[in-house]
Amino acid sequence: WTYRSQKVAAQAARALLYEVCTTPKPGLVDRQTSGSHKDMDIPLFTRSAESLRPYFLACFEIGRDHQERSPEETFSLLCRAGIEAEKQMFAATGGVNTHKGAIFSLGILCAAAGRLSPEDWQPESILDEAAKMAAGVTEKDFAGVTAETAKTVGERLYVNYGITGIRGQAESGFSAVREKGLPVLREGLRSGLSLNDAGTVTLLHLLTVTQDTSLINRSDMDTLTSVQKQVASLLAEHPFPTTEQIEALDRQFLEKNLSPGGTADLLAVTYFLLFLI
Repeated sequence: WTYRSQKVAAQAARALLYEVCTTPKPGLVDRQTSGSHKDMDIPLFTRSAESLRPYFLACFEIGRDHQERSPEETFSLLCRAGIEAEKQMFAATGGVNTHKGAIFSLGILCAAAGRLSPEDWQPESILDEAAKMAAGVTEKDFAGVTAETAKTVGERLYVNYGITGIRGQAESGFSAVREKGLPVLREGLRSGLSLNDAGTVTLLHLLTVTQDTSLINRSDMDTLTSVQKQVASLLAEHPFPTTEQIEALDRQFLEKNLSPGGTADLLAVTYFLLFLI
């Protein structure tokens, strides 16, 4: 079990490192630019990812040590670990939010792996277990929130548009990853693309089905809808766009200061599931 827990934690941290290094990524930090983030770069993300490795290990152990409890009870045990992980992240980054979404999503998946026997470590099984763990989290977290009391971006988007963000993705068993992320990444690799190039294309496919709260926060709902239509049109004509086509999209995102950070978290989830098997 020690080896398995170390493996899960290592692959979660590795997924974060591969995500930030995937290039090009429209509006996001990559090996060429800092995207729409003047306060971020790859060294910062590297420090953040390494600071979270003990957290991912703890999440796996929480899942492993509480297999007899219900999935929902296991999820509740993750909350305290998540709060501590955020403190570690901010200490490593000087207060910059690099991986708050990934703390939530990868934490659940590490715990889901802990609840399952290694023989059941298939993406579908892990995602199914994550969905059981996250059941009802949106309703619980947003209970009683109104337009007057909403404080966070997530709360405001939920009240105004019914957007559930990463909570909804977790409750659905990360449907975007299951239906778009993994199939596209695998197909890209089978077709001969490098992991980096398959990852850039996977990000675009994920963006078309993700209500990306980070992008909306930097713009509005109409902009998200417009971007998704543009990307979907590109993918309909070129399912695996060239680097030049993605770089052209990147320039547009930079001009508008857009950043699909929520989609980037889902790319990291996709990588994690690929690496773990």
